[in-house]
Amino acid sequence: MQAIKYICLGIILGISLTWGWTSCSARKADPVPVVSALAGVSQQQAPFAVIYDFYQALEESRTDQLAVLVTPKFLTQLKENQGALQCFERLEEDPSLRFAFFLITEQELDLQSGQARVKGTAEWVSATKGAFSIPQTITIINLHGKWKINSIEETV
Repeated sequence: MQAIKYICLGIILGISLTWGWTSCSARKADPVPVVSALAGVSQQQAPFAVIYDFYQALEESRTDQLAVLVTPKFLTQLKENQGALQCFERLEEDPSLRFAFFLITEQELDLQSGQARVKGTAEWVSATKGAFSIPQTITIINLHGKWKINSIEETV
């Protein structure tokens, strides 16, 4: 009878030690929180994210979203002369055209003045014509805490 008590006590002790060991080691294995690379910078939108958002709205023909992403001056230019940008022409010609990404090759950012300039290529993919690039220089300004595209110039 005494042997059964020791066996039961050993099983209970073994289970409780195993449970305690696994629950404590699980807490120690939690990853250390990583500090963002933007720590200390105000929680405003990243300046170059507006480029991706602009092209996504352009691809999906969301003119209401385009108005939010560009300055009023540039919006007027876009409405008056859409043919000035190759992407407008190609979107009308090819409905299968999709924006892939904007590859930044050169950038300048001045947080004090709220201005940024980006050189790069807008990469587009078409089901019928394949992929193509449009080299561009984009000027971005910070208006009332929001980054907006002020101009897009296509370079050769």
